[in-house]
Amino acid sequence: MNNRVKGVIETLVLFRRSLIYQTKEFFNNSTLHGVRYIADGSRPFGEKFMWFSFTSIGAVAALVIIMSLWEKFQTNPTITGLDTDFHNQQIIFPTVVVCPTNPYNDKKVEEIAYKELAQYEESEAPSYQPFLRMLTKLSYQNIGTAFELSLNFTPAAVGQTSLRRLAFQVKMDCDDLLTFCRYRDEEVKCCPHFDEIYTERGFCFAFNTKFKSFETKDEQSVEFHDLFETDKKWALQFIPSSAVNVYIHSNREYFGWDFSPQLSWEPNQVSEILISMKETYTTEDAKQLSIGQRKCVFSDEIKLDFFPNEYTFSGCMKECRIKKCIKMCRCIPPFYKPLPNVPYCKVEQLECLAKYKDNITNIRDCQKCELSCSKTVYDVEKLNKDFSQSDEHSISIEYLTWPIIRYKREVLFGWVDLLVSFGGIAGLFLGFSLLSGVEILYYFTMRACCMVYKNREELYAIEEEIQRKPPPRFDMSLRIPMTKSNTENLRRQSLPAMSTASKTPHDKTLLNLTKRGKLLGPTPISHVSRKTLAAERIKKAQQKGTFKPIVKQVKPVAATDQPYWNNLRRKSLEPPRFEFLP
Repeated sequence: MNNRVKGVIETLVLFRRSLIYQTKEFFNNSTLHGVRYIADGSRPFGEKFMWFSFTSIGAVAALVIIMSLWEKFQTNPTITGLDTDFHNQQIIFPTVVVCPTNPYNDKKVEEIAYKELAQYEESEAPSYQPFLRMLTKLSYQNIGTAFELSLNFTPAAVGQTSLRRLAFQVKMDCDDLLTFCRYRDEEVKCCPHFDEIYTERGFCFAFNTKFKSFETKDEQSVEFHDLFETDKKWALQFIPSSAVNVYIHSNREYFGWDFSPQLSWEPNQVSEILISMKETYTTEDAKQLSIGQRKCVFSDEIKLDFFPNEYTFSGCMKECRIKKCIKMCRCIPPFYKPLPNVPYCKVEQLECLAKYKDNITNIRDCQKCELSCSKTVYDVEKLNKDFSQSDEHSISIEYLTWPIIRYKREVLFGWVDLLVSFGGIAGLFLGFSLLSGVEILYYFTMRACCMVYKNREELYAIEEEIQRKPPPRFDMSLRIPMTKSNTENLRRQSLPAMSTASKTPHDKTLLNLTKRGKLLGPTPISHVSRKTLAAERIKKAQQKGTFKPIVKQVKPVAATDQPYWNNLRRKSLEPPRFEFLP
């Protein structure tokens, strides 16, 4: 086990040495700008530092520009412009949703309250009627009121009866609301063209809708009403019998809480809505971008759980609200279509929906929903309201002009453009290319590993040479820096006048410093101290071996008050020299 560990450690050490060796090789042979001059040991330090500075500045500049290009690619890679090659001779009329303010039938309300809920008790029947009326126009806005109305009777009286079934039993019929309809300047029957839908705005009747509601299911519409450029009139006209709210949206969208009414109509009122259509589509090239980059979703890109036919923004938002209802209250309101394994809320569970209605309708929790890549919006160019006391009251929705403009979203800055931009910037500032990246991988992976196994002896030799090389010496002594002029003045100065008694301590101090190996530097010393120092060194030599020291005659200075440096070298103190003979 120990041998195995040693082998692993030895391999790691050699791999480290191989990486260092390959780094030098890469720097010496690299085509990157200025790198070879940095690694060249024959270059002076100033030149290497200059090339290092230039290379660093180039790398920083390239990095800054590359980051700006990446940000552009992530945030604004598409452009929307006019599609000039567009001429459509056939279009689909928008979905027109008519929601009555009171979508219930009073006779049906009284009958259901008396027979089914009050169990033929006339005194209790009126307490159920307000709640039944509220079910037909139930929404997140008034769901709290519906719960308060349920407090007027015992919830057990409703029992296991579905609130959705009760709402369908007391709703208003199409014939009760719409009395006259005209499409493309031709009179038509209203109810075959206006489908009944139960929505987050209550019961409504929709022209050209995507789906129609039944008690047990929501059925997809198959046929849509279209318009031709040659039609006599591009309009829909109808006459409601009571106050209504009118909504207009694309026939691809699901009507719901997200939409606001374009018109609030009252009886004895003539209203004309002139609309213009704006269609936007996205080219197939945009699929190379992520959803966050193009900020839209193709119809077949994401499959919703509850609206799986095709992706739409309204369907995604509606599904988000449904999931929050299930999460918070373990049920769904009666105005949603039946879902597998998801129960409808009972009377007592309306309190939970009322409590969390603000959270359920909060769009911040549905930020994952993006717009559809193919969308159609309608602008109300002109809205005329004429109040009249006559019987000529109606609602007319008409195209202002034939749609001849379409917008196209296409890729402005794709992956190829990004690659070209990166390569140009890296090549301009650093001389970097795609093969340069391959070289880096080659040197520091394949070549470094192969050297460990195929050139192992060479690595051993390099490692042994490094170990035999003596470590560099560093002078850790503390010296007082002295200029040349100060040194010259110190050399020329004479010893201060001292008596013999005062010179003895001074000489002892110098002697102790010299014995401890301290450098004296340019310090004056008397010939007495010099002779004492020579005697000490001779004594040490005799103690180490049987040698007879012969001391060379050193002529002392004439006066002991003069510096010893006058007879020695001017750069440093040269101690007395001795020769030892056996």
